[in-house]
Formats: sequence, structure tokens, C-alpha cells
Amino acid sequence: MSKTNKKLGNHPLDVLIIGMGFSGICAAIKLIESDIKNIAIYEKSAGIGGTWHDNTYPGAACDVPSHLYSFSFAPNPNWTRVYSKQAEIKQYLEDVVTDYDLMSYANFLCQVSRIVLNEVSGLWEIEFTDGKVIQAHHVIHGGGGLHKPNKPKFNGLDTFTGTVMHTAEWNHEIDFANKNVAIIGSAASAIQVIPELAKEVKNLHIFQRTPNYILPRGDRAYTEKEKARFQKYPWLAKFYRWVMFMRLELITYPVIKKNSKIGKIAAKKIIDYMRLSVKNKALHDVLEPQYALGCKRILLSDGLYNAINKDHVELITNPIKSIKEDHLVTENNEIYHADIIVLATGFDITGHLHSIDIVGLNQKTLVEAWSGSEEAYRGCCVAGFPNAYLVTGPNTGAGTISHIHIIEQEVGYIVELIKLARNHSHIEVKKNKQDEYNKAIQVKLDDRVWSSGGCNSWYLNANGKNNTLYPENARTFKKDLSVIQRDDFTLTPKNHQVKAVDAIQW
Repeated sequence: MSKTNKKLGNHPLDVLIIGMGFSGICAAIKLIESDIKNIAIYEKSAGIGGTWHDNTYPGAACDVPSHLYSFSFAPNPNWTRVYSKQAEIKQYLEDVVTDYDLMSYANFLCQVSRIVLNEVSGLWEIEFTDGKVIQAHHVIHGGGGLHKPNKPKFNGLDTFTGTVMHTAEWNHEIDFANKNVAIIGSAASAIQVIPELAKEVKNLHIFQRTPNYILPRGDRAYTEKEKARFQKYPWLAKFYRWVMFMRLELITYPVIKKNSKIGKIAAKKIIDYMRLSVKNKALHDVLEPQYALGCKRILLSDGLYNAINKDHVELITNPIKSIKEDHLVTENNEIYHADIIVLATGFDITGHLHSIDIVGLNQKTLVEAWSGSEEAYRGCCVAGFPNAYLVTGPNTGAGTISHIHIIEQEVGYIVELIKLARNHSHIEVKKNKQDEYNKAIQVKLDDRVWSSGGCNSWYLNANGKNNTLYPENARTFKKDLSVIQRDDFTLTPKNHQVKAVDAIQW
């Protein structure tokens, strides 16, 4: 399935893009629209979609309505459901790739291992695991945060004789029918897969570490008449998308402010919904979060509580002490037999930023630059790494925003930086401007429930610092990235005899 871009030859690329999920696809489209066509996309997987290619577990879906979880420039009037499932999102991305004729730029099963700045040539040298090296004037890292599975180390897990799988590495060859299954985790991935597994397993044991706030999703299928109207009247689909957008802005965003009154009201309603939905009253207290709403990710499910109500499904809140050949042992010495263990333990959100070894100016690595904490300017630029960009870098997480909105704004900003530098210059954010930006971000985060809500979430790094989420709303994010502050960057010709940098063409 691997393709080679014919434009490469022996000449450097203008831009090399890593990843062919939403970020990489968006970057390629916007570069081509800017007449920057000497580009290539390199994807480590065998297909298109990134997260939506890799995560194929039963029930996999998005928590953002599909009309909003899609490119603003490539609307899809034919979404079948309000919250579409994995296969349909992947198909949407494949359709976008076809519509924009991106396959000629695509290279699959190509994993980048190292990116090194050659300070003599001024080019980035991208090394692949197969030993291949490609040069490029600019590099866009479009890898997302939901691709490196988090696999906790449980005592004795390696002695388990049954099947062990992470939700992100689903084994479709395994038959769950009439099996004893233990699922470790109770957050986003778990609450999607639990209702599906409950339909076919003999016994399902759910090991919960921390309870979550879970809202009813309210999913439903769109009628044929609705889809026909979206098709016939594009303005209607655009307006529908805008309504969803503003709902997040005006209702969801205020919830995450510190000591939010609306957050407290919403939390009570969610707890009341749980207590009405779960028949076993003994579970009510252990399913009630003891932290502020929004401190951890707010989850959506229409089927979780119905699954928990089933006789063959059991919720366990005692921590796992050890795992033996055919069972799990909790700290109160209860034994739970299992044929299959499913790790619904999420992703290494910070780890994805370190998944590729990047070496910048003065042979300084990104790991060294981030030895204190992962920081970037506007989420995409790091001092010491000119002409290299992250689409979903530090503090770009979509706490109350569609992640596609984040990606579109970041890509637009990155493309403008590339157009400023072109192939003749290095553009680099000034370290003091990067520091100022991140200081301001952290001040704003101090007034958000993520940093003050009384929980230990994956939003926080080992030092308790939130380097994951953006603290403002979607409109502010768009405004922040709408204009490049030229004084925040240095623009250095690769050949210092070149004077009129901005006038030089590709």
C-alpha cells in the first residue's frame, strides 16, 4: 500500500508532514491551496485516519457531534448519526483525501524515528525506521495525542494465560462469547466498549479506579429527510454546525471556570441522572465523583448504566493487587476469574510529544528543551527548532472545543509561518516570547477547574502542571491564532547574503 511521491527525486521537500489523521490531512490541503505542492505525507499505519484508523474497538465513537467534528471547509451532509462511530469518521477522512486528491502525496507504513536539523544545509533530515532519510525545508508533526496506548504495569500481568488487549489494539480474532472478561478502566474508551461487551460475554467485571461524570449522549440516527435537507441547503448544515459550536461556547465552557455556579448545578443534575439510572443503590456512592465537574473529562454515554444494571456485570472499586494465571486479585483479597483482560486505560498524552527524537539548533534535543516541562508558543512552535511545527502541541487540548477547530486554526497559523520563511529562511520563535506566552497560559489555567478541581487527571504532568489543555474558548483560540506577531519571531536567511527574504519566491 506504500506510495512514493514522484516529486521527491533527489531534491528536498518544501514541507514534510508526519501523520495522516485530521492534522496531516488538513495541513496538506491548506499547503496545496497556498500553492505549496512539493510536499509529502508519511504515515506509520497502513491506512488513513490516525486515531480513527487505529481505534477499532466495539462502540468506538466521538463525543463531539459529527457535523462539528469535521472540517469546516469539507462539510458532510450525509452523517448517519448525531455522534458517528469510528468506521464512519474514518470513511469521512478517506473521502476528503479522495476529494482533494491527496493520495499522490501519501506514504504509508513509514515510521519516523528521528528528525535532525542539519545546520550546514539548513535542512531538516527526517530519518525512518527502515533507514531511509529525506530532507525537507519544513516539518509539520501532525501526530495526535490518542495513538500511544497507556499500559499500566500490574503485578503478575505477564503470567496471565488468557488474552490481554488494549482498546487501542483491539484483536478482532478473539471471540468474547460466553467468556469471563475483566475490563480495567471506566473512562472514555471503557464506557463505549462496556455496553457492547455486555451483550455477549458470560461475566463482565469492571475495575473502576475513579468515578466519572457521565451525561446521556442523546445519540440518534438522522432521518433521510434531514440528510436530504442538509444536502439541498448547505447553509442549513452550516447553521446547524454553528448552533452546536455556540452551545459549547455558551453552556459547556462556563462549566470549567473555577467555582463555577453553573458547574455545580450541572454536577448535581448529572449525579441525579446516575442515581435514577443505576438500579443497585449500593453503587450510587462509588459512582459519584468527589471532585468538581470538569476536573476530569466529562463523558457521554447512552448505554453504560443499562449495562451496569445487568446481572452478569459487576463493578469493582477495590484496587487490583495482582494478576495470576486465570484471575485478578484485589487488595481485599477478592478473586475474579477471567479469560480475557481488556485494558481501557487510555493514552500517554504527554508521551506522544516525545514519540519522535527531534534534534534542533546546537544539537539540542526536544527532550532536553522540555526537561522542565513541555511548552510551545501558540502550541506549535518551540524555540531552538526553526521551521518545525506541532499541530497539536502543548496546551492545545480541546477541553470544551471541537478538536477539529483547534487543528484548523493551528494549521492556518503554521502555513502562514511557512509562507513567511519559504525555503530560504529559518523562522523561529524567540525564547522570551515563548516563556511569556506559557506564563500567561498557566495564569489562566489557575482559574480553571482542571487545575483546581480536586482530582488527579491526565491533563496534569508529573509535576502537577497542566501542559495539555487550552484555557480559553474556541473563539478566543481562533482570535489568538488569526495574526502572526512578527516581533515574536526571528527570520534568518539560510544564506546570509540573501537580503530581501520576503520577496523571494519558492
